Amino acid sequence: MVNLLVADEPRRSADRILNRLVQIHQARGGAILRPRQGQVEIWMSVGLSLPAVSALPVRWADHAAELAAGRSVIEPGFGLFPAMRGNEMVAALYLAQPESLTALDAAVFGTAIAHAVLASDTEEPKLPVQATSPAEQGRLQMLTLLDGNDWNIAEVARRLGVTRRTVYMRLRSFGIERRRVPKLYKKMPVGG
Repeated sequence: MVNLLVADEPRRSADRILNRLVQIHQARGGAILRPRQGQVEIWMSVGLSLPAVSALPVRWADHAAELAAGRSVIEPGFGLFPAMRGNEMVAALYLAQPESLTALDAAVFGTAIAHAVLASDTEEPKLPVQATSPAEQGRLQMLTLLDGNDWNIAEVARRLGVTRRTVYMRLRSFGIERRRVPKLYKKMPVGG
């Protein structure tokens, strides 16, 4: 079952698991910490403020021995759970200010996170399908909006929250020629 949780892309799977745990326990945020040469690396985080992220190495240092022994640490304001693979701690899961939390809740997810962290080390970097620049992405977004709204410039402007003039200027900057789409159905008066 764990292999299914991290089958596609390990980092994306770990991100989904972390987000789900934060949601389930109504935590302020969370992180996956990874030991690296006696130090800790913040492998991934979600919803944590900068001061909270900067405090993670201290929390790690205070509880590294307990986590390495496979024991969870639940204190007021946070919870740290080891992500074990066998008897080895691969990573640790951190949840900030959870509403309710037990060590059992994080055990299953900890195993999946451990597999994801290890799989990300062995995963070959994938080439992007097609690298698009931000300008090209903006151009594609504009074309999609125009096609979806039958090239109605006023409607596209409303959806983007800009003026029609801005839409026309973007068309020019993207090199998009204005299309005139005939109205197939004219509004007919009702009754009469």
